[in-house]
Amino acid sequence: MHGERTFWEKATAIHVFCLQDRLRGDRFARHWHDIVRLDEAGFAATAFADRDLANAVARHKMMFFSERAADRSAIDYAAAVNGGLQLVPSDDGAIALAEDYARMFDDGLLLEDAEPFDTLMAHCADIARRANSARS
Repeated sequence: MHGERTFWEKATAIHVFCLQDRLRGDRFARHWHDIVRLDEAGFAATAFADRDLANAVARHKMMFFSERAADRSAIDYAAAVNGGLQLVPSDDGAIALAEDYARMFDDGLLLEDAEPFDTLMAHCADIARRANSARS
């Protein structure tokens, strides 16, 4: 899979988590780690520019991965890739994600120089801001 598609697949999975406010198992924090690495490698910027790809991922997710937010409303993937992307969880979701990230680090799944959780979340907030401003 191309890096740009991987970016949108992971970004929309993260978006769902942020709206559902719950983890789907252990080591879910890897998705946040991965999109930061994809951003650092330049894939996020090219993904933002590829509106056809972003919308194709959204259509695919709507067909095969229909999800509901914590408030039971349907998650709108098209809105996520067109200016409404959320990559930073709040409240209980943020706590659960921070604990998952710490366990991943403790288990040796992240490099010793992996950024602190707060730094990772700040980078993700910046990615979301850029993605949301890049929509057409």
